[in-house]
Amino acid sequence: MELTSSGLLGLLVVVTLGCLAATIWIWPKLSRGGPIALALRAALILGGQLAIVLTLLTAVNSYYLFFGSWRDLLSAAGGKAQSKVTKLPPVTPHAAATSQVVRRPATGLGPGRKGKHADARDGRIEHLEITGVRTGITAEAYVYLPAQYFQPQFANRRLPVAIFIAGYPAADRLTWIDKGHLPEEAAAATAAGQAQPMIYVMMRPTVQDGWDTECADVPGGPKVETFFAQDVPEAIAANYRTPYSRKGWGLAGYSTGGYCAAKLAMLHSDRFAAAANMAGHFHALLDRTTRDLYGGSAELRRASNLIWRLRNLPQPPVSLLVASADKGEKTFPSAQRFMAAARPPLVVDKVLLPTGGHNFKTFRKYIPPTIRWLSAHLQGE
Repeated sequence: MELTSSGLLGLLVVVTLGCLAATIWIWPKLSRGGPIALALRAALILGGQLAIVLTLLTAVNSYYLFFGSWRDLLSAAGGKAQSKVTKLPPVTPHAAATSQVVRRPATGLGPGRKGKHADARDGRIEHLEITGVRTGITAEAYVYLPAQYFQPQFANRRLPVAIFIAGYPAADRLTWIDKGHLPEEAAAATAAGQAQPMIYVMMRPTVQDGWDTECADVPGGPKVETFFAQDVPEAIAANYRTPYSRKGWGLAGYSTGGYCAAKLAMLHSDRFAAAANMAGHFHALLDRTTRDLYGGSAELRRASNLIWRLRNLPQPPVSLLVASADKGEKTFPSAQRFMAAARPPLVVDKVLLPTGGHNFKTFRKYIPPTIRWLSAHLQGE
């Protein structure tokens, strides 16, 4: 049973109610006192309180997605997490180096999940396992192919690609499909004429459990920036009808994923034309979950500060969307500084809510305008 599943939360609610009912039923029977009765009363109280605390913590985690899996939780608690960074066999000089992809259908997800499914009407969701040829990183992705991808009139059309990166740590399927309803939002926007058909790649930034790498190429560690900037686009392009030009590739994300999206677009404008930062920060956070991302290098840390880059380096030729809230969003002050430092050829647009906290209830509101904005800034072929 997954840490963020509704089944676990429901089970804990039942256990908690059971503890309360047991306490009410047994308590009068222990009224005579004595050491044993006192010990049993204390056990009842402690058991009920523990059940209540566990239920509340699970509910809060399901809402805010602090930990996406049991392994994320164990890693944060100091347990050993299994690394997903693998070594690939050497490539011979006569062989073309390509990222490895295991591609499977993901049935029962997205539009048409409750009725008889038809790709040309509902689109299709596929599950990918990508192993980067440059980085050796293995990570999951879910890809939503719109209905138009399977329609005859689009058979020779290369659709734009939008890579959506969740916050840390998140859970891929829960975040973008079950919680964000990204495929349904994309299908609705396309059907209403508000967005063009696009390919949506849904991922999370965690490539090693318990480590928030902030999409950095960590000295002596995983090369996450290279993975998302080169390995992932190459893998998607090798498996789907995607544009050859950078003008057809974009990124989006919330929280840490928003920072990753903006950073990847700014540092790799040869690959991406647009990115949306939804309630994300603009410099890499450093804490217990990130560890030392830069090997003690002040230069590397400074280069990952997007506001510093705008103030001190040439502006990248990309379009960025900043989605935030005037009140309640802790990253809003840095978003203001970022927008104030932007100048051509960088183009910055904004979506601002009057209020909204740093939680998925607010992130959810940014998804529809982000889809429309990306559609207006990406080109198919």
